Amino acid sequence: MLTYYILSGGHHPFGTGVECEYNIYKGIYNMDHVQDVVAKDLIERMINEDPKKRPKVEECLAHPYFWTNKRRIDFLQNVANEKEIDKHYEDPDCQNVMAVWNQCAEDGLFSTWKDTMKDKLPVVFEEMEKWRKKFPYHDDGFGLLRFIRNLHQHHADAAADIDLMKMFPALIVSVYKFTLNQGWNTRITLEDFYFTKSANHKDTSGSTFDGPPGKLSLL
Repeated sequence: MLTYYILSGGHHPFGTGVECEYNIYKGIYNMDHVQDVVAKDLIERMINEDPKKRPKVEECLAHPYFWTNKRRIDFLQNVANEKEIDKHYEDPDCQNVMAVWNQCAEDGLFSTWKDTMKDKLPVVFEEMEKWRKKFPYHDDGFGLLRFIRNLHQHHADAAADIDLMKMFPALIVSVYKFTLNQGWNTRITLEDFYFTKSANHKDTSGSTFDGPPGKLSLL
């Protein structure tokens, strides 16, 4: 509630006056005064009406809200390298993960990502599409993840010219929810992203864990 109060400029997620206690009891809240979808996800986890489902302090501090942009991109690339994402359209055994993905991200939320990328990086996008004739990038979140991974691996200069977090503000939260739902937070390739032992935690990119750039830091 303190986090929401600060980010919203003095508002309370459960309202004011006599309605506040009733809303807390019923688990009724409103987050219209905070626009950052990543911050909303963190706050919703912290005010869950079931105390057992609320994250511990260490888990809160390891939430994507406190990640640098570089750490967020590293996370997306690591997830894109997981077999279920990489081989999703080739291996039938990997296709069942799409049902879980649709639960964590609104169906069709990233269906127009190609138009967005084509507008921002027309030359690079066309070149990358040519290399995927056999297995083209699909119009969904998994296709976007693979594109982001390949963009940073093979066109680092072009990737540095765009702000993926502004282009797709809901992506990091959708992927974070999905990986937790799948239990991928225990995989050796991803586990370092979900825990922090101190404010000086070193992420996989080698940069210091320093809270969200230009935003509230609870550290």
